[in-house]
Amino acid sequence: MEDNIIIPEITLPKSVITLFDQMKDPYCIKNLESRYVYVNKAAMDVYGVDKISDMVGKKEDEISSKLVEYNNTAEEFMRQDKMVCNTDCSMSSLEIHPEAVDYPFITNKIPFRDAHNKCIGVLAYVKKLEVYSLSDYVKGNMPGSLLLNKPDDFFTERQCEIMFYRLQGLKVKEVAKRLNLTENTINNYMQTLYDKAGVNNLTEFKEFCEMREYHRYLPKRFLSNQHIDFGSSII
Repeated sequence: MEDNIIIPEITLPKSVITLFDQMKDPYCIKNLESRYVYVNKAAMDVYGVDKISDMVGKKEDEISSKLVEYNNTAEEFMRQDKMVCNTDCSMSSLEIHPEAVDYPFITNKIPFRDAHNKCIGVLAYVKKLEVYSLSDYVKGNMPGSLLLNKPDDFFTERQCEIMFYRLQGLKVKEVAKRLNLTENTINNYMQTLYDKAGVNNLTEFKEFCEMREYHRYLPKRFLSNQHIDFGSSII
């Protein structure tokens, strides 16, 4: 946040605290500076901390937790907070952090508003994915956070499905097998994507997608009914 921005103080009613304290799923609230003002016990368990003071009053990069110590996770979480506050819109992400948490989870973030309906922070809540095969997911340098909201409408959902595989390092033959298409069809799709992005090769296309956040987008067909489906073959 900018230094000259006044950060509104967040005071939670006892009834709200009592409600979230009873939740089995992780819930937390941050202010506009991405400092935690509330966490329940379930959220503390995700971070692997023992005391509320280990999180409340701190930003992500000030917390001593394996969850935010790798792969620029702290910076990514705070970037997401800023996006929610600046756009005044909710967002969801699929989180994979095997070095800290032995299961994947979906984090939902929504604007936290005051009595005047003004956004003064972020409310985040987490849902554990019950059905998951890590071997279907890990391939190359995968980000720890995958967006479940498409960044914009520049690419179609179908195009996103094909580019997701290519961006994660799968060869054309592997992508064709997973999507039950021919290799020529995949190559034609990729050439269309290159032309649309104004690039000439996969390296330039990756840079374009990173600039527009498409490298973090998980197409909707891969996530349904709390099950991640990346095809029948094993990487």
